[in-house]
Amino acid sequence: MSPFLHTSHEADAPSSPVDRQLYTTRPPAWQSGVAGVERPVTPATDSGVLAMVVAVIVMIGLNMRHVKRIFRSLPQDLLSVRRRSNAFDEHTANETRVTILQLLQLWVYEGLLLFMWLRDTPISESGLTTRVAMLVGLACAFYLFQLGNCMTIGYVFADKLSATLWRRGLNASQITLGWALTVPALVSLFYPGLTGDMLLLAAILYILSRICYIYKGFRIFYHKFPSLLYFILYLCTSEIIPVIITCLLAVEICVKS
Repeated sequence: MSPFLHTSHEADAPSSPVDRQLYTTRPPAWQSGVAGVERPVTPATDSGVLAMVVAVIVMIGLNMRHVKRIFRSLPQDLLSVRRRSNAFDEHTANETRVTILQLLQLWVYEGLLLFMWLRDTPISESGLTTRVAMLVGLACAFYLFQLGNCMTIGYVFADKLSATLWRRGLNASQITLGWALTVPALVSLFYPGLTGDMLLLAAILYILSRICYIYKGFRIFYHKFPSLLYFILYLCTSEIIPVIITCLLAVEICVKS
């Protein structure tokens, strides 16, 4: 008779007296299973957040030819206050589109970094994508405020050409910041243990970009010593208070139930 035709029962299995005593009081572990461990909620495991990051990278990659062209004018737009227009400074619809794409890159990375900064806030898995998207929208709104503020101050206190130079300085500083934040945002996304260092690096990069923008504005608007008072008022109302309000709104977005 083939041994494979014999049916074995649990009672026929050899066991020690200790095992028999244990099995009479509770079933063996293989019958009860192992308790599951809740998966941690992080942006790196969320498909919606990853889709935003990948979409930005792909769109920038598809327009890299125009991005390289913008890169050549970034140093001049960032710091130069030359009032004569260059014969080769022509702006096309493609350049405008790629500028918006690079600003979108900045908003996505700023939204991610804001979320990483507030990562200890209790957030449900279903609301993670929504929270990050709202923070990206907040970063966009902050830029639009800066743009409107720049155009208003330039219109009131300077001529049209000076206002245009300052607006280009704003866009150049924001585009440069967007590329600089690529490393801190992606490293903090996939290596959470380095988030603290990456947030510090991102804060330093933001401060440097604002220094470049403010320095260009100072060169444009400063004429005599009394104008220094207006410049100090500008720093308080346009560079300090809006940042504080933006951070408070980010906290409200993340703690919203």
